[in-house]
Amino acid sequence: MRRRVTAGLASAAAALLAAGVVTAPATAAPVAEPTPGADKAKHGKDNLPDPKADQQREIKKQAISDLLSGKAKLQTRNGSKVIQVKDDLFVEYQQAPKTDPIFTMLVEFGDKTDPRTGGTAGPLHNQIPEPDRTWDGSSTDNNSTLWRSDFNRAHFQDMMFGPGESMRDFYFKQSGGRYTVNGDVSDWVKVPFNEARYGSPAISEADGYWNFVKDTATAWYDAQKAAGKTPAQIKEYLAQFDVWDRYDFDGDGDFNEADGYIDHFQAVHAGEGEEAGGGAQGEDAIWSHRWAAFPNLAGSAGPAGNLAGGVQIGDTGMWIRDYTTEPENGGLGVFAHEYGHDLGLPDYYDTAGGDNGVGFWSLMASGSWLSHGTDDIGSTPGYMDPFSKLFLGWLNYSTVEYGKGSTQVTLGPAGDSDGPKAQAVVVNLPPQTQTTSYNTPFAGSYEWWGGSADDLNTTLTRTLDLSGSTSASITAKAWYDIEEDYDYLYAEVSTNGGATWAPLSNSSIDAGETGVDGSTSGNWVDLTYDLSAYAGQTVQFRYRYQTDGGVHLAGAFLDDISLISNGAVAWTDDAETLAAEWTAKGFTRMTGSVTDSYPRFYIAENRSYVGYDDTLRTGGYNFGFGNTRPDFVERFANHPGMLVWYVNLAYGDNNTSQHPGYGLNLPVDVRPDKINVGGQGTITNRRNGYDATFSRYAKPAQTFHVNGVAVTVPELEPNPVFSDKGIGKYWTAGNAWNSVKVAGSGTTIEILEQGTNPTDDMVVKVTN
Repeated sequence: MRRRVTAGLASAAAALLAAGVVTAPATAAPVAEPTPGADKAKHGKDNLPDPKADQQREIKKQAISDLLSGKAKLQTRNGSKVIQVKDDLFVEYQQAPKTDPIFTMLVEFGDKTDPRTGGTAGPLHNQIPEPDRTWDGSSTDNNSTLWRSDFNRAHFQDMMFGPGESMRDFYFKQSGGRYTVNGDVSDWVKVPFNEARYGSPAISEADGYWNFVKDTATAWYDAQKAAGKTPAQIKEYLAQFDVWDRYDFDGDGDFNEADGYIDHFQAVHAGEGEEAGGGAQGEDAIWSHRWAAFPNLAGSAGPAGNLAGGVQIGDTGMWIRDYTTEPENGGLGVFAHEYGHDLGLPDYYDTAGGDNGVGFWSLMASGSWLSHGTDDIGSTPGYMDPFSKLFLGWLNYSTVEYGKGSTQVTLGPAGDSDGPKAQAVVVNLPPQTQTTSYNTPFAGSYEWWGGSADDLNTTLTRTLDLSGSTSASITAKAWYDIEEDYDYLYAEVSTNGGATWAPLSNSSIDAGETGVDGSTSGNWVDLTYDLSAYAGQTVQFRYRYQTDGGVHLAGAFLDDISLISNGAVAWTDDAETLAAEWTAKGFTRMTGSVTDSYPRFYIAENRSYVGYDDTLRTGGYNFGFGNTRPDFVERFANHPGMLVWYVNLAYGDNNTSQHPGYGLNLPVDVRPDKINVGGQGTITNRRNGYDATFSRYAKPAQTFHVNGVAVTVPELEPNPVFSDKGIGKYWTAGNAWNSVKVAGSGTTIEILEQGTNPTDDMVVKVTN
């Protein structure tokens, strides 16, 4: 997902504010790195910020760390394994063996246009041109675009729920039989507008995508009524797709109950996805993504008793909130990837425009673009990384505690999820203590801070008695470093007890915006808001800091907050003590620096060509002839062996372009150096990790091309021992985005036995 311009957002922001929340554009600014050519399968932000889903994911990560360390225990609630975080807060760790329903609507586009977005009519389905499969060296040669002569309902039914390679089969095998999917796919329905109305970069993602879901639901409902279905019949049909309480809205720890929302909703749009170039629509095409529709309506819209926002399907009382969308010619890979987001998984590629080393090793990165190496990419995905499986409760693993000497573990193939042996070994490490120094408080020892992370929506709220005022203002000393145009500090007032909030303005706010952004360049400045419009009333006031899911900076700091009434100081809060009048949700009192302790561990897996991981053998691809045959790829294999992942919860993402050498869940590449191609630049890092595994066997030489120029990477000698004795052992400044700075804990993981058949076990020895 690319950044969207902010022009035209003022009216939309006002509408969202009326409901209490403003959703800013959600994507990360690209970070330049000199890589040659263009990759048709682009990486962008496709798991867009949703406070409920993001909070649930972060809580679950911590709960799993507590489970690994023995601090938390599993409980069983209505068949599911859950972890109780506090009295009324649970996370679902492992679902009861079950089949989840997916409801898919097929959507093509009309001919109405929006003057803001323009564009051509459509597309309708079955308008994607047939690619050139002759492969005679011409510029039109194409072995990368997925194409079928008829993308009809039967095609999607088979890809989703068929007996062969399908979503149902993939998730059944990925989970080791613990989980799979079933459901239904609609016939094609048509929304009134062209695709540009929903996908153009001229409008915000919220404006485009949420209305796409809304118009899709309306088109489907109208088609059902036109076919003679009654509202009662439609509601009865939809009820089969609501058997799961995604967010445990009633706080009872039972996730296996209805909550009024469609459990898993997909909208498949006609035409190509923008992540694959967008076809005839180009940047007006919709980028495949996972999001929530109209979450800003939480508290005012939704099923009775569960007002979490969303879109009602006609007048059925059934709602759509969480959803995914994919293109007409999307392969099984993109569907499985987006569904992984729907289950709570993040992206593990660099969503800030960089290029880390996860590449084809995970479904949640480029593994979604693998294939059997025939005439397309993305038609058959590879499996998930082990941390994703651990997150979903699908990993069979052994645990080795730090400081226990030597432990020998037998690992079955990572792709054998229902086998009797562990697929991976989790090696716990000492927690990472990290101190970050931001600034010095304006006065005294403490200040207020809104936080520094992705997807924040933190508030600092206080009741203001202005009943005796004829004029009033609130002022503070402010120090901030806030991503321009995408993250904001708002000042807001509510006159109805917090049901709705209105923004305040001042001279620091750019035209067309309602919040403060940018930087004070390391200085403390005055930040004052006029409250005279509320004189004579008692109101609620809050500072609200909101960030998107891309880049985040130091954030917003406040000190010496004062209320001025009738020209005199009514009160001042210097943050030196915790004043009872403030309600802080996410804002904290701090001294200018923060020190935190974060869990971290290695996961070593036996990665081989088993099950869907056979695509690691056949499906690696490189657009090596961009100057002459831009849609033609060369194939290569990712080599089997022991793949070691460094999981470090000090980091919330894998954006190595923002924190080189570090990330949430990164594979350690035994040979991380760049692959240089004479006069053409370098091979991208998603290919660079093809030989990342540790192995008792040599890896053969491999030839790549860039713009037709060849480079042959020499054979890699056997390297059966991972050792973190020195954090820089697998890191190089020459390829800082691909390489990893390990823990430096003195841990070694050695392969003692390794077979040559994909189904062979591996014996490893862990020493620390």
